[in-house]
Amino acid sequence: MNKLQCLTVLILTALLLATPIQAAANTPPKVALVLGGGAARGFSHIGLIQALEENGVPVDMLVGTSMGSIIAGLYAAGYSVDNLRNIVTVLDTSSLIDIPMPPTGGFVDTTRLHHYFDVLLESKDYADLEIPFHSTLTNLRTGEEQVLSQGPVSLGILASMSIPGIFPPVLIDGQYYVDGGLKNQVPANVAAEQGADVIIAVSLEKEPQNLDHRNILTNLKLTLTVMMDGYTQANLAMADVVIVPDVKTDSYMDYQKAEYFIEQGYHAGLAYMDQIKEAILEHDPNFQFVPYKQQGFSSKELAQILEIAEKTTASLPRRFSVMPEMAYDMAHSFPRIGIKLGHGPLSWYGLGYRYGFDQDEGGHEGFVSWEREEFGSVEIFIREAPAYTYPTLGFHVVGPEYKKTVLEGVYLSQGKTKWQISATNNELLVNPYYGVGSTVQLSKRRIEEGAAPQTLFGSISPHLKLFPAGQRFFSVDLALVRPYIYTGLTLESAITKWSPRLMFQAGLGGEMQLFGLYPFQVSLGIEAEPNTDIAWRFRIQAGSF
Repeated sequence: MNKLQCLTVLILTALLLATPIQAAANTPPKVALVLGGGAARGFSHIGLIQALEENGVPVDMLVGTSMGSIIAGLYAAGYSVDNLRNIVTVLDTSSLIDIPMPPTGGFVDTTRLHHYFDVLLESKDYADLEIPFHSTLTNLRTGEEQVLSQGPVSLGILASMSIPGIFPPVLIDGQYYVDGGLKNQVPANVAAEQGADVIIAVSLEKEPQNLDHRNILTNLKLTLTVMMDGYTQANLAMADVVIVPDVKTDSYMDYQKAEYFIEQGYHAGLAYMDQIKEAILEHDPNFQFVPYKQQGFSSKELAQILEIAEKTTASLPRRFSVMPEMAYDMAHSFPRIGIKLGHGPLSWYGLGYRYGFDQDEGGHEGFVSWEREEFGSVEIFIREAPAYTYPTLGFHVVGPEYKKTVLEGVYLSQGKTKWQISATNNELLVNPYYGVGSTVQLSKRRIEEGAAPQTLFGSISPHLKLFPAGQRFFSVDLALVRPYIYTGLTLESAITKWSPRLMFQAGLGGEMQLFGLYPFQVSLGIEAEPNTDIAWRFRIQAGSF
């Protein structure tokens, strides 16, 4: 072989060897977005995705744990940033969970939450998703980390977010799984194992603030955090960029601050954007960052999906439960506390016992109720009150809410009040620091011996709530509390003859959210009128504020 032939062979060999290298160089890097857990703080993931889209950073793979798994799964299924923002800001978490007694597996029953996710995801499997998605779980028996990439997406998301003790474990292929964050709060290692070239990870770790080590729950939570932190740091080392949104002092239970968390995630994405682009350009110097926007669903389509999800979820049967019963006697203004049997074979009916805290009109009572959110509730009760020889039969009706107004009526077989109807609107005027509401009431009273013949009375009761901390909720162990001061007036008179009676109310209260999900409120105050004794009023009420 002469020199010319040797040179030709060398050139051809070099070209053949260079061809795959050049082709590889022209292949865009696979970018993975890893979304960590953080409960309500995980809403910041939505804002981060928006920042990535606006700056042309692709998302070729999604990995999530806990709340990160929810956001990643929905985005992988085709929901847009606007869709996700709408879902989390209008979501009524209290309608998707039950807190039955006794609990089984966890304080919260997640049957309805699972169904809601499944409707949103159209019962898709992982293989049906538009973007590859992997959710991380923890095997409750072995303690091992599990990566789920097949089967129903809704089931994988539910398992990935099931915090032990709060949510029950999820059964998948004969094994029980719980929150993936126990072993892998930010699973960047999963993205590396799945072949990602560039890994963008989001950590929502909360730095402890003003700790009280005399509190058992605080110490337990700290112990869990220390255990999880070791896994988190080891897995984060595999990420090219680690984004930490500025939400460290905000409670993980504050689901009402969705818009705030989304905004923080967006700003964090912009703050780290140069690092993100630099990491991509290291793999492909010619990469073009072209802004895009995942189309998602139109406003009309999304509204239809959410309506179907809400209606079908509300129609699901619930398991038989023994629940705490908290009610308020509207005719005599005293609290009643007891237990209630409901759901299961009782369906929409309830049976229960409670005690009314009033020395004359209160006492032991049993009741039967029927309740549907779209129709309201009906209740019949029998009360053994100290003031009467025979038991009192009562009939109580509450209508559905209409334009923030609730109609309520009660009938009593004996006592001063025969029947009473009222209309209440607690949101006539609302802003972050105060709320103004009012109740209009009409009542029929029995004539007492020696009393004036007027029996029909009307009243109006404007009331004001002042929130010193605005919209801020304070974390108190397993609940959030928004304290308030309340005051109000009640002007009452007989209908046939003007005979005004003025009463004044004032006290302290708190709007509370158990686990940040289930709302109730408690208040303690006084009620007084001129030249009479002051009466103390305690009130506890489950449901919406």
